[in-house]
Amino acid sequence: MKARKTVLRIFYDVDPSVVRNQTGSFGEAIANHEERFSDDKEKVWRWRSALTEVASFSGWNSNEWYKSKLIRDIIEVIWTKLLHTSFSYAENLVGIYSRLQPVNFLLAVGVDDVRFIGIWGMGGIGKTTMVRAVYERISHEFEFSFLLSDVGNSVEKGGLLNLEKQLISSIWTKKADISDLHEGATILRRLLGHKKVLLILDDVNHSSHLKYLAGNQEWFGSGSRVLMTTRNEHLLIEHVVVRGLKAEELNDDDSLQLFS
Repeated sequence: MKARKTVLRIFYDVDPSVVRNQTGSFGEAIANHEERFSDDKEKVWRWRSALTEVASFSGWNSNEWYKSKLIRDIIEVIWTKLLHTSFSYAENLVGIYSRLQPVNFLLAVGVDDVRFIGIWGMGGIGKTTMVRAVYERISHEFEFSFLLSDVGNSVEKGGLLNLEKQLISSIWTKKADISDLHEGATILRRLLGHKKVLLILDDVNHSSHLKYLAGNQEWFGSGSRVLMTTRNEHLLIEHVVVRGLKAEELNDDDSLQLFS
């Protein structure tokens, strides 16, 4: 598991704490093994240690998911890890890799802190294209991944509360029956506080979008990344987003290639 990083931890109808502490049916099974392998206690000790360690990592707990959502999410992770297709969203995008280099540096995926990263720039310059390419490349490395496109327009049409409900319903097994933004923010913080999350908010145009959808670093578990795009750099400053960059125009060579 450690060498190949290919084990997916799924706790189906069993609480991770039962596996971690070998209680209940797991405790009975281990006790039976200790009797059976009384001449090789080292083996049973290794099994105990392995169960404790694997249950300490993040994974899927079926009690916290709708069954259909659980299956879809597992399939998506496996598909991303093992069945890479020949098509990539960023495959034919002119200049995308050079533009993503500073974003990748700021993201530093694998570092255990929680990071908020902002990208600002004028409309049409390619901010959405950049974050879509980022999402495709790194979303499989997180427990939960969300890409909310055109946030400003979505809020204008359906309201910010609906976006909160959309986020909550994709995580929670219960119906997201919330009545106000503060309640939704509280639930999001409780659900995501111990999860490694990738949250991308594209085209934010009001401080309330960040306040009620992303909150602050304490909303998210270790290793989480929140990436947001906006035309208004002041929104990022107001939300104390200290890591950010301006989306620049294509250089002359890339511009000529795109035109051609």
